[in-house]
Amino acid sequence: MTKLTVSLVIPCLNEAQTLRECILDAKKYGNKFFRNAYEILVSDNGSTDGSLKIAKKEGIRIIKVPVRGYGAALHWGILNSKSTYSLIADADLSYPFSNLKMFKKMIIKKPDLVLGSRLKGKIEKGAMPFLHRYFGTPVLTALIRIIYGIKTTDCNSGMRLIKNNFYKNLNMRNSGMEWASELLLKTALKKGKYLEVKIDFKKDKRVRRPHLDTWADGWRHLKSIVLLKAQILNWGIVFLTVLSVFFYKRSFAISFLSLSLAFVLFLSLLTLQLLKTVIEKRENRISNYLIQFKLVPLSFLATFLIGVGIILIPESRLGTKLFLVNIICIIYMWLFLVETIKTHLINKLPDAK
Repeated sequence: MTKLTVSLVIPCLNEAQTLRECILDAKKYGNKFFRNAYEILVSDNGSTDGSLKIAKKEGIRIIKVPVRGYGAALHWGILNSKSTYSLIADADLSYPFSNLKMFKKMIIKKPDLVLGSRLKGKIEKGAMPFLHRYFGTPVLTALIRIIYGIKTTDCNSGMRLIKNNFYKNLNMRNSGMEWASELLLKTALKKGKYLEVKIDFKKDKRVRRPHLDTWADGWRHLKSIVLLKAQILNWGIVFLTVLSVFFYKRSFAISFLSLSLAFVLFLSLLTLQLLKTVIEKRENRISNYLIQFKLVPLSFLATFLIGVGIILIPESRLGTKLFLVNIICIIYMWLFLVETIKTHLINKLPDAK
């Protein structure tokens, strides 16, 4: 049996309007550029509009995804691929499969990830909203370039070629649209071979609202960028601490607000190290300290000492008293979070065999 080179993975959630035309486009250019060395997968997220009947009629293998979400659909599709590579493209005809020509040229270089850049290629008029094209995507892409050092130009592109064996080692976690950013970030962290090609990007051919939510999905992308390299929070801590010192005699409120936020970022950084141990099943020094230390009695001791300070500070320094009360509240919120992680994720009972 001929080893397949590429699986064309099409995520699907009620795409009956355009799915047949998308499949025909995939067949046309799959045959042209890969002949008998490709397959088409429809990775379905629970369609109820007849999409599956269309895929079956066209003889396409359907992958039923157990979890909702764009990222979940692509993840499950890639894991069920029978090829060396998976190429993903949306079912709305915005990413024409004629772009396969560009990706085929890159396979000889044995990449781990090839991104199809819309911003370097040709974008059809009206295909990309103004806010996405000139603000959202460029800003998120710039952050990824600066923080992770990967030379990407279009972090939100929905057309990519992924080496399946490489992908399986990335330990992907996100099920939503932010999966796209996570794939780039983890490729950079794993030092995968990354390449780009110019692609054509067309206007969405569906006559309904797209699944993308500009602000909610933008926030989730930004969150992934920060959380996957939590060390950048150190810069936030330093900046807020310096800001607090600068404003100490100029604005008491801004000074203590900055110091409170710096404290929150510090505790968040510790928590992320604990979560990293859970997710990656790999211990680190900070998480070991958090697991072994008796945080509850230490928090009680800190509360006692801060409480004494609150009592001894004169009433004329009411702002300082309130700041210390705020610190106690932050400590207990953090303690509750950390102890919940330890109880339910780290020290949990074993699952049944």
